[in-house]
Amino acid sequence: MQRVIRGLLIAYALTNAVLYSLLLPLWEGFDEPFHFAYVQQLANGQGFPDARSAKLSREVAESFRMAPVSQVVQQNLPLTTSYDQYFAWPYSQRLQIWRALRDLPRNLRWQESGLLNYEAHQPPLAYALLALPERLLSQASLPSRVAILRMLAAASGSLILLVGGRRLLTQLGVDNRYKDVALFCLCSSQMIWATLAHVANDWLALPIAIWLLIAINRFDSKPNTRCTALSATALAVGLLTKAYFLAFVPLLIGLCAWRRRWRQLGLVCLIFFALAGPWYARNILQFGSLSGTQEARGGAGLSAVIHGIFELNWPDAIFTTIRGALWTGNNTFMAFSGTAINIIIGTALAALILWASSRHTAVERITATEGITVTYCILFALALGYATLESHIYTHGRSIGPSPWYAQVLLVPLLGFAALGASRRPRVGRFLAAATVIEFGYLMVATYVVKLIPLYGGFQGRTTLANVEKLYTSQLGNLAAGLDTATLAPAAVLFALTGTVVILAITQQILLIRRIFQRAG
Repeated sequence: MQRVIRGLLIAYALTNAVLYSLLLPLWEGFDEPFHFAYVQQLANGQGFPDARSAKLSREVAESFRMAPVSQVVQQNLPLTTSYDQYFAWPYSQRLQIWRALRDLPRNLRWQESGLLNYEAHQPPLAYALLALPERLLSQASLPSRVAILRMLAAASGSLILLVGGRRLLTQLGVDNRYKDVALFCLCSSQMIWATLAHVANDWLALPIAIWLLIAINRFDSKPNTRCTALSATALAVGLLTKAYFLAFVPLLIGLCAWRRRWRQLGLVCLIFFALAGPWYARNILQFGSLSGTQEARGGAGLSAVIHGIFELNWPDAIFTTIRGALWTGNNTFMAFSGTAINIIIGTALAALILWASSRHTAVERITATEGITVTYCILFALALGYATLESHIYTHGRSIGPSPWYAQVLLVPLLGFAALGASRRPRVGRFLAAATVIEFGYLMVATYVVKLIPLYGGFQGRTTLANVEKLYTSQLGNLAAGLDTATLAPAAVLFALTGTVVILAITQQILLIRRIFQRAG
């Protein structure tokens, strides 16, 4: 049965990767046009962008004037059209605009617009990997290129993450039954797909973060030259993908010092500075900041962050972060059922309490792995706190939490601890595991059927059970017409993929719950 579950899980991940990539309208991914502009600049052979002066191409800027966007985006870019406005237009007008988007002149990619690219400070690795397919597809339409880049990013990122998640759970000593439960929940988290399935650097950063933890755990148990080099290289590669990997520098260096591995520390520093050092030296020289972020350049530096610690409502910020880490409606930032999210949080918290209160009687290597993983989580949680304060200062108090896609780095380790707690207390844990399977499966299915498909199909009302039933019966034609003029695939394709996701989710729920109680009974 385990092979069947693993095969279904891979199919589930890949189907979600394709569906989420195609369902998101153009530029509905978080900050996506600005990340795409970075990829496009590299693909054009124009070198690394300068965060102080880099601009979007005219192709991207012109598409802004045509593609519908959320009200949040429209507030920042008044020249855009909101979804409400777009879907109020007749179908013929929307179809004309959609065709014009696909027919944008290809030479506009080489021309500069007047819109600044505020994501130009990002490290280059993830963008460089996407630059090759973007250049090879230069004659394809803009929506087609974005769809293909999304699918490549989401599929590769999710598979690397899945393999890494399984490896980390093995290092933690999680039983296979609960390991599959944790991985199913991982693939059923809406924010995982909102993070992976858009053109940005998160598709690479998230799996690298997990593999870095795996490498550090391996280095702790086998401090040979190979494991030392792998852990240092993983950290350097992460730093060339996203600046939040700075949070993990103290973990690797501190572990070397704690274990008195001075020769390994020298090798770590050599690899670290040789690979990642030039990029961060560039940041300091150009921007006077290690990370180069717009917040740091805008005055939200260390001293300002320290002064802001006592001004923030931390309980509100923490709860907002936890809820947002489970469900955030893409660039619309729409909400999911508060009751459903609270139930998921409560179930996961109960499993984590089982882990925290269990007797750590495993072998020494497993106990050390748990300690390193806890330290990893604490360091990144502190980094999230720092990012929260930076954003709060930079936005003059409008932002009260970090970007929800950052928190996905903690999802696999926390699911691992929850699974470990459930496996150590099987009398209670098997019921918690079954509950999480049901809850996360519901979350994924409802995300598509109740939330995103109605939203991007033009439905404006509340998604009550009665309204959803009416939408998929008497109003199905209008829903399909809306999807056809807003998303990156025909409605028929989206419906077929959604049906596949629902079938795969329900099948896995049945098999996982059956396996938990058969083996534990």
